[in-house]
Amino acid sequence: MSLELLKQQYVNCSRCPELCKSRTQVVFGEGNSSADVLLLGEAPGATEDQEGIPFCGMSGKVLTELLQSVGISREEVFITNTILCRPPANRNPTPEEVENCRGRLDKLIELMNPKVIVTIGNFATGRILSKTGIKSLRGRIFSINIGGREIKVVPVIHPANYLYSGRNPEILKQMKADFEAIARVINEQGQQKSLSEY
Repeated sequence: MSLELLKQQYVNCSRCPELCKSRTQVVFGEGNSSADVLLLGEAPGATEDQEGIPFCGMSGKVLTELLQSVGISREEVFITNTILCRPPANRNPTPEEVENCRGRLDKLIELMNPKVIVTIGNFATGRILSKTGIKSLRGRIFSINIGGREIKVVPVIHPANYLYSGRNPEILKQMKADFEAIARVINEQGQQKSLSEY
């Protein structure tokens, strides 16, 4: 199965009746389907729901700038969300909604086989690590095993936190440090791959 086939399976998903009523469309994800880095957010917001692209609003602009600050372009990564449909009034996803999207995300990770998963905010971090408390987890590097493969996980602060803070420079500094940690992990993974080829 390819990512495109997986996307087609979910384009008319009806697992969450309330979300089906409130969404404009399913926002599956965007980017390089063979990327080593998977960025995982919470849920589509209003702009994402209209455009069909994850992180394309103000939070997305901040995310793109943070990626660029460590020499990574959006085209080099794949971006998706914990759930694929915008909750009404941008409320938090319910546990049932997260569970309804579990099979899709598990399959996406299996197909992509990323070396690094960046969990953006508490919901994404809780979904992958079964831990929350982004302030204490942010910028730390975790290892998880999925399908017999080790994947590094780096939780980061959600860009919306920075925007809601009135663009607090201290939060931006923390976020830049988180993305520097991501760049280090990517570099380490690349070096391990090079060594394994000898």
